[in-house]
Amino acid sequence: MYSVSNQTAILAAAGNLLSLASSASAQVSATFEYIVDQNTKFSAASANDMSADGQWIVGSMDIDGDLIPDTGYRWDRVNNLFTMIEGEPIGTGVEIVQAVSDDGGVVLGNIAGGFEGTEHTAGIWTDADGWTSLGFLPNAGSCPSKSSGYDISGDGTIATGLSWDGCNSRGFRWTQETGMQELENLAFGNNRASIMSSDGSVFAGFAQGVFNRTPATWDGDTLAGTLLDPAAEFEGEFEGISDDGSVVLGSWWFGDADFVFDAGKVVNGTASRIGAGSLLPGWGGIPLDIADNGTIVGFDILHTNRRAWIQPKGEGDLIELVSWLESHGATVPAGARLEVCQAISADGRYIIGHTGGTPAWLITIDWGNDCAADLNDDGSLNFLDVSAFLAAFGNQDPIADFEADGNYNFLDVSSFLAGFSAGCP
Repeated sequence: MYSVSNQTAILAAAGNLLSLASSASAQVSATFEYIVDQNTKFSAASANDMSADGQWIVGSMDIDGDLIPDTGYRWDRVNNLFTMIEGEPIGTGVEIVQAVSDDGGVVLGNIAGGFEGTEHTAGIWTDADGWTSLGFLPNAGSCPSKSSGYDISGDGTIATGLSWDGCNSRGFRWTQETGMQELENLAFGNNRASIMSSDGSVFAGFAQGVFNRTPATWDGDTLAGTLLDPAAEFEGEFEGISDDGSVVLGSWWFGDADFVFDAGKVVNGTASRIGAGSLLPGWGGIPLDIADNGTIVGFDILHTNRRAWIQPKGEGDLIELVSWLESHGATVPAGARLEVCQAISADGRYIIGHTGGTPAWLITIDWGNDCAADLNDDGSLNFLDVSAFLAAFGNQDPIADFEADGNYNFLDVSSFLAGFSAGCP
């Protein structure tokens, strides 16, 4: 810690030194590619999840050229190896493969015909054992599934999704030791846990509220639930979460006269819009994932129309993904309409998504990470970065902790100055 007088002296010194520094350039660049197995020439019809480091990607594969899902796949991006995950096609909107663990060893999905004919259940797949059903809750009816898997923990030991009490949906937590456990039933029933933090300590999704779905979270240890609005009148749901569970993303109605759901986030119990809430006026904004550097990805929706967007570093307006890519050097096929931005890696370097009628896609971003002093990520080192550093330093914001030691002192100022003076590649 430091005294007020020390803080004032440090800030004054930083201001004087930085006034002598020259501006430098930090280039952010990106590339775009379709996800295609170059050996078989099969195209990915969807890209549903990605490991935290961006190495493993899972989704559905098209093997007959019609871009309709035929089977599941797991792609080791680093070694460019595709593994087909066989399964029977499941009803509309239910993917065979849904999520993947951080080491790529465990895949969560859904098994068709596992019980009583055509009903499906949540299941996990491994190289050694193939598919194993996770079962269903004791009172599950045929609705028409018995259970559905939605997300898996980073280590692959915890799964979540929905099962049923009769035909009233319930969120669940599954582990090998406990089997499938029901999460606390909230509001008026029809609960679903759609996402969870990497360690499985926080689950999120929705419950049926007074007027519509209402955002809900659950504690991974106690299984106890909490509504964002205790009165269950707040309309919306959670659809994305940071790896550490500290930021929960969702789409809800903020009370505007247009009655359109906007993209939002909850930090420390406080809900706020992401940018203007949507890319396009009158469209609904849906955020799906957030990177450690604050970058949020998602899409707008209006009826059956979708437009993928990005909010770089979690700051400013939502930007149409195609435009952002092209402005940073990526070549996107002519006429391509990127629809759903599904996931982003923890370091923000990789983004996956899909579009009806074309293969699923992968985006690779070079943020110029060697240029840590470019705090506003505008591609230049200038007074705006100085101002951002001084403000963060004064408020003890972690972005000013350049030494990563939990202290805010002259060492952080020196590290920032060194980075600023060195410029960017």
